[in-house]
Amino acid sequence: MSDVLVEKEGNLLKLTLNRPAQMNALSDEMKQVVLDEVMDVITNKSARAILLSGAGKGFCAGADLQGDSLASRREKIEGYMMAGVNKMVQALHEVPVPVIVALNGPAAGAGCGLALAGDLIIASQSAKLVTAFSRIGAVLDGGMSWALTHKVGPARAMGMAMFGGKAITAQQALEWGLVWEVVEDDKLQERSLELARTLADGPTVALGLIKRQIAYAQNNSIADVVRFEAACQAEAFRSEDFPEGVTAFQQKRKPNFLGK
Repeated sequence: MSDVLVEKEGNLLKLTLNRPAQMNALSDEMKQVVLDEVMDVITNKSARAILLSGAGKGFCAGADLQGDSLASRREKIEGYMMAGVNKMVQALHEVPVPVIVALNGPAAGAGCGLALAGDLIIASQSAKLVTAFSRIGAVLDGGMSWALTHKVGPARAMGMAMFGGKAITAQQALEWGLVWEVVEDDKLQERSLELARTLADGPTVALGLIKRQIAYAQNNSIADVVRFEAACQAEAFRSEDFPEGVTAFQQKRKPNFLGK
């Protein structure tokens, strides 16, 4: 069975990390499948939203530390990471559709970075985020230094990174702004699917532009940001979904967005 379950439901692409016996630790196959599916969305517009989740009791334990695979890569780790986990995470950040993460349990190490690559995280009450790297004498990877610094600020990012074994609970993650919503464990699948379907049927061009705006705003001045907003608004107004949204608002009905 594949390390990633791939399912298409209408406009929604569902990716489920599928190594539950290993708490979904990242295999090479897992990274490649996720990357390939996300790149297909970027290239072919094959989906209008992505829902990423983990099978079993955990979201993702990060790198697979069993055996000597990591030790054998000590001299090649930079290239290995750039071609693997970093490429996968970057694609998730850059894909022009919403990425929703259903955080069903622990997300540790690179698994934490993978979760933080989502645009919206819906967490179960038992979920937790653990950076973990400093416990083994390693540093943040998978885009986590960028994600944490921008999402929670340098002070909290520093604490999470240096005290790598300290778990951030779902409720704490909610208070810090790392997750959008926390639900009871048995409601996670239903709620995350509900939100993912809503975004998959939404105004895809506008949602992709919003994603770009938020990323751009984190690294630029207000003068640059307002210019970028104006350019994005012009692009949104040119989409087919904009007049449909306005007409639906005027007619007091639900819009039929086509994602164009």
